[in-house]
Amino acid sequence: MLEMFRNAGKSWVAKVLLMLLAGSFAVWGIRDIFGGFRSSALATIGDQEISSQQYGNSFRQALQNLAQQTGQNLTTEDARKMGVDRSILNNLIQSAAIDAQASNLKLSISKEMIAEEARANPIFKDSKGNFDPQLFARLLQQNGLNEEMFVASESRNRARAAITDAVDRGFTPPNTLIEALYRYRNEQRDAKYFTIAAGAAEVTAPTDEELKKQYEATPAAYTAPEYRSIAIMKVEPSDIAPRITISADELTAGYEKYKHDYFTPEKRTILQISFPTMDEAKKAKDRIAAGEDFMAIAKERGASDADITFADKSKAEFLDKAVAEAAFKLNRDEVSEPVSGSLVIALLKATKIAPEKQATLDEVKPDLTKRLQAERAVDEIQSIYDAVEDARAAQTKFEDIAKAQGIPFTLIPAVSTAGLDPTGKEVDVPGKQEMLKAAFASDVGIENDALTPQDSYFWYEVREVTPSALKPLNAVKAQVTSDVTARKIRELLTEHATGLVKSLDGGSTLEQLATEAKAEIKTARGLKRNEANTDFDVPAVTALFSVPENEFAWSLEGDGKTAKIMQSQAVLAEPFDSKSSAAKELVQSVKEAASKDLLTTYLIALQGQIGVSINDALWQQISGNPNATP
Repeated sequence: MLEMFRNAGKSWVAKVLLMLLAGSFAVWGIRDIFGGFRSSALATIGDQEISSQQYGNSFRQALQNLAQQTGQNLTTEDARKMGVDRSILNNLIQSAAIDAQASNLKLSISKEMIAEEARANPIFKDSKGNFDPQLFARLLQQNGLNEEMFVASESRNRARAAITDAVDRGFTPPNTLIEALYRYRNEQRDAKYFTIAAGAAEVTAPTDEELKKQYEATPAAYTAPEYRSIAIMKVEPSDIAPRITISADELTAGYEKYKHDYFTPEKRTILQISFPTMDEAKKAKDRIAAGEDFMAIAKERGASDADITFADKSKAEFLDKAVAEAAFKLNRDEVSEPVSGSLVIALLKATKIAPEKQATLDEVKPDLTKRLQAERAVDEIQSIYDAVEDARAAQTKFEDIAKAQGIPFTLIPAVSTAGLDPTGKEVDVPGKQEMLKAAFASDVGIENDALTPQDSYFWYEVREVTPSALKPLNAVKAQVTSDVTARKIRELLTEHATGLVKSLDGGSTLEQLATEAKAEIKTARGLKRNEANTDFDVPAVTALFSVPENEFAWSLEGDGKTAKIMQSQAVLAEPFDSKSSAAKELVQSVKEAASKDLLTTYLIALQGQIGVSINDALWQQISGNPNATP
């Protein structure tokens, strides 16, 4: 919330928030594991302390923010494996170190200045642009703050910013560095190349020993994922709408309610020639009245048919109201007098007129019936939900509940988290993405709450779990054979390509070797570092730029069956223009990177100067790992 306040007011503490807190907002979904700890400090930085409660609050807040942003969840263990807990503690320590330094330097900001900035902040202003005290108080309350807490937070962050801003203030990257980076990034090369290929016929068939070695070295490649059998019943408006009867009276009432949705306004196709002055428009009108063709005058002014044609437009679709009024008064094929609109001066011609139409009840009856059925279905779903929940409470089987309520039931024998069956085929799963996520977070015998996509209910239960397991070698022999063969082909290509480049370095020409390989020499132009295309992928571009001009390189293609033999051609350096937008963006990028490095170095030195101690026992208790270290 405070960050939103500051951003809205274009506050200058954004940098400190970015530098200090970015790492905190990395994962989400951590349960409340911070209650019950004693109040002793988790970490001490100078005379500043970080409590376990403060750490827990920061952790939860960060995770909640990302949960709102992404809609995804991680387990506590996954978050710890990613180092999120250590990252948040480190950020708190860095902030505390800066607070300690601010205290040592006796930095402070007056409440009056903070109040003045708050009054100028757009987020606290009413529709008339005036500061609204009630809005201010309400926004603070909604975010668990009062005025005193807000002032304290703002004061603390401004003191932090005063220190961090001083670290890199005035830093300007040397022009020589910017020019070197600019030339490096924008260097272009041409490439002459030909392609060699290899296939299974050119390598020896895998032996039993090679198959066993491949199988044992890469078991993950031959391991079946966990599969689950899931029973699902659902009720959506579309499931029950067709069985709902709509009476004649309901249709009549529905027609009156939605009558405007079945109205089509008058539409016209209008030709419009624009003129810079009214005088020119009048002269053109006189020529048309004398018999000249409307389109001929348009083409004379450099306009094509498409330029002047506004096809099948309603009156409301014309931006210029004066033009719209004039256009919709014309008879078919009539040319208007010059129209002085708010945007243009124009001559108009109506070439097609489709009158307005109000569809009758009989004409819209099928569509209206479906619409009213869908509305009624939404209302009736709740009663079905209640009946299903009562039946579940009575331990009734899903199959029997679905039959009694007349709702769809699906039994999926086996499906992986990827939505595939054991043969690798896609499985049709109701509410697939959310359903699989929920089912694989549940287990056999657990009664799950219904999923609630829009206006619907999906009930599910896990019937059986087939654990992930390494497939027997005999069952995956074909796949292992293919993998070994593919590896041998890559090795053969690598050996062949390396030999060709060695020959080129020894004096052979690209043309000679291409002829021997019966390959065509091609040329690729204007290649840039890290800019791949359909002919040159990233490895090929990287290989090309790894050698000097006129030298040779090779690269395996993505298909694993071909390789490029290439020669780097003319190296073209784009002229450096320090005033160009690209150069300015590069300067800003270097400044931001250098600023981050400078700040990191400063914070490390500051922590060493002030002194940091961590309560290892409390940290291990919080992390749930007796061997954990921050």
